[in-house]
Amino acid sequence: MTRMTFLSICFSILLCCSRQVPVNNIQNEPRLTDGDQAFANVYQGLEGEWQGQFHIYEDTVRAEIDRSLLTNITSKSLSQLPLKHSSTIDVKQVYQSTSPFFQTVVITDFYPDNNQTVTSRGVNKVQDGKMWCVVEKPDETIIHEGSLENEKTIIWQRSKENPQRVEYFRETVETQTYEIVGWGYYEGDDLEKMPRFWFYGLYRRPAD
Repeated sequence: MTRMTFLSICFSILLCCSRQVPVNNIQNEPRLTDGDQAFANVYQGLEGEWQGQFHIYEDTVRAEIDRSLLTNITSKSLSQLPLKHSSTIDVKQVYQSTSPFFQTVVITDFYPDNNQTVTSRGVNKVQDGKMWCVVEKPDETIIHEGSLENEKTIIWQRSKENPQRVEYFRETVETQTYEIVGWGYYEGDDLEKMPRFWFYGLYRRPAD
């Protein structure tokens, strides 16, 4: 192998590696791969501004786990669970796509209980043939992997061991409404019981 050939191979490897973007990167759009085209414009329905409230509930019983309920949650099923309302967050989200595969978001959360406002930034993106939602909060970076239930509904999930974070969110976007139903297990929670925390959010597009 000549020196020129060796340098050419090294340059090609470095160029390839430089195009690879970590999943947690919210600044750079990753290069497209073969499986990405199927998800073109998958986030288009979210484009623009949304405002509403996100509610957090706590299960007061923690019964044995019902796995069928966990993957078929709706706003109606929440009303059938032994839940106690824990807190409410006033939310504003602004989505802006830079391509059919990469969408930025700025999230402004207002916590009435302590009069605190928290701003986070993130992206919805397609990378390596998968859907990802990455949000950089002041104290952590949250990564969810997505899947399509239908053309209006995305399922977002994460499963992290240390510290324990197991979450499932069903997000449905209509023309004027954006609904989130979900649940979560956190550090110390028994995974054989029903989730300790449940979530419901309903956002609308602001009036012109």
